[in-house]
Amino acid sequence: MSLHQNNIAQYVKAIQEQLTSIVSPIKVYSNFNRNFATEPQFVTFHLRNVHQPVYTGTIQSIKGIDRPIFQISIFTTETGDGFNIANTIIQSLHGYSGFFGTTNGFPISKADVNFLYHDYDDTVAKHGIHMDCTLDIPA
Repeated sequence: MSLHQNNIAQYVKAIQEQLTSIVSPIKVYSNFNRNFATEPQFVTFHLRNVHQPVYTGTIQSIKGIDRPIFQISIFTTETGDGFNIANTIIQSLHGYSGFFGTTNGFPISKADVNFLYHDYDDTVAKHGIHMDCTLDIPA
């Protein structure tokens, strides 16, 4: 049996779909672009840590789990709006188990959301709230 990593492109599609389903009608983007700063509210995400332990030895078919981490950033004109959006995401994702994504999704064992920090970017006049989400995906 050959070992393989799950498809990273599928992770990105599923993250986009899951976040969009949570915060709609607020737009979700896969990266930050200063052109978005004209919108009063938007969310971005950055997939950054895709790691799957690979075992060697007699039972090579046991791969463990994928644990991708993505950062969620919420940008708003009003700071209170950002905290409300963050709360909506935390309430929807933290501890979530089930199908992640809509059409491009996959089953997950658990999602953990960690609130990192909030800031203000005076070059775009936006408050930012930043969180990490770790997905435990059976492999």
